[in-house]
Amino acid sequence: MTEKQQALLQSAQTLIAAHGFSAVSTAKIAAHAGVSEALIFRHFKSKKGLASAVLSAGERARASLIYGRLNDADPVEVLRSFTSIDLNVSTNQTEVLAWVAMIRMTQENPESRMLDAFVLERLRWAVSGVGHGADEAVAVVAIEILERSLLLAFREDEVRASELMCGLRELLINE
Repeated sequence: MTEKQQALLQSAQTLIAAHGFSAVSTAKIAAHAGVSEALIFRHFKSKKGLASAVLSAGERARASLIYGRLNDADPVEVLRSFTSIDLNVSTNQTEVLAWVAMIRMTQENPESRMLDAFVLERLRWAVSGVGHGADEAVAVVAIEILERSLLLAFREDEVRASELMCGLRELLINE
């Protein structure tokens, strides 16, 4: 990806995370990036093409922050690690911003939401391993609580974000 494409992607992520996809025009994205609007169409063909790049970057960021936490052989450790993901925006700024932009886009357009198959399967396995029934439903709820916590942390409500994750840990593994 060229520097200008990266600047456009980062501007799109920043504005979408803050305002949502439908509230952000290509003109605003270009102005934020300090480039002409025509560059969006040259590099991404359309706003939809840029949206696709934002979603892909969000999926990579989510994987970067979660995958390593799901590889333990002990289901309790998987759930403990999952509920301890660092949602600190300043620590993981690039990944968190990309993930939040992806979440905001999928909130507006639920058809574009795709649960990560690896994350879902590992959580189902861990949830089942600690004795919960309805493992898929519990895993989906855990993912949704993590995403809600991430949005809260992004909006600088770290206390509520932490409370949600602590509550999730209590419900999943009783600690």
